[in-house]
Amino acid sequence: MGQASLTRRRPETNEPVTLLLLQHLFPGWTITRDERGIWEATGRVAISASDVDGLLGLMAVADPDATRRAVALLREKR
Repeated sequence: MGQASLTRRRPETNEPVTLLLLQHLFPGWTITRDERGIWEATGRVAISASDVDGLLGLMAVADPDATRRAVALLREKR
C-alpha cells in the first residue's frame, strides 16, 4: 500500500496573475517579487517576505485601511 501524506500541498501560484491582483487591490503600494523569490511591497514603509501570505500579513499591519478596502473589493458581488 502507498503511504499517504499528512501534509497538504498548496496549489502552484501563478506569479504574474498574483502580482496583477495585488497591484489592483493595493494601488498605493508597489509590489514586486525579486530574482531570489522574495515578495516586496513599498508604500508608506518597505516590507518583504519569503511568500505572498507573509507579505499580505505584513501589509495588513502596515496599512490596515488598504487591507479593509482590498477585502471589500474581493467580497463585492458582480
